[in-house]
Amino acid sequence: MPVVRRVRRIRRRRAAAVLRDRRRENRTHRQKTQRVTVKGFLAVLDMDAADIGRYSSWAGRHIAAAYRAAHHGYNTPCTTRTRTKPCSGHPKGRWIKVYAYRLTDPALIAGCATYKRTAPLLAAHFALAT
Repeated sequence: MPVVRRVRRIRRRRAAAVLRDRRRENRTHRQKTQRVTVKGFLAVLDMDAADIGRYSSWAGRHIAAAYRAAHHGYNTPCTTRTRTKPCSGHPKGRWIKVYAYRLTDPALIAGCATYKRTAPLLAAHFALAT
């Protein structure tokens, strides 16, 4: 009986070590990829700061829907936290969760193309790039 327990313990420790190493490799890979929030992407498209604050929420919904559609509804984008503007009751703003995407993610372009406020900016940006 003690031999069986010892073998099981060794197997569990090995499996935990393999999983820990795998997570460490994934963490370094994730840190190398550059991520951007919807506000950052809209700033790249040269949208006014007032319009970014006004339309980023709806643009984010369109982009998240495009991301889920591209992944057949099974995945959600990576989340990060950001601080909102100061308001009554929260003089420093509150922390909210927002989605962050890779710069090369096609959902950014697809989502902005479906939203009527960002579609002209996207068309103008890519017309200048070509």
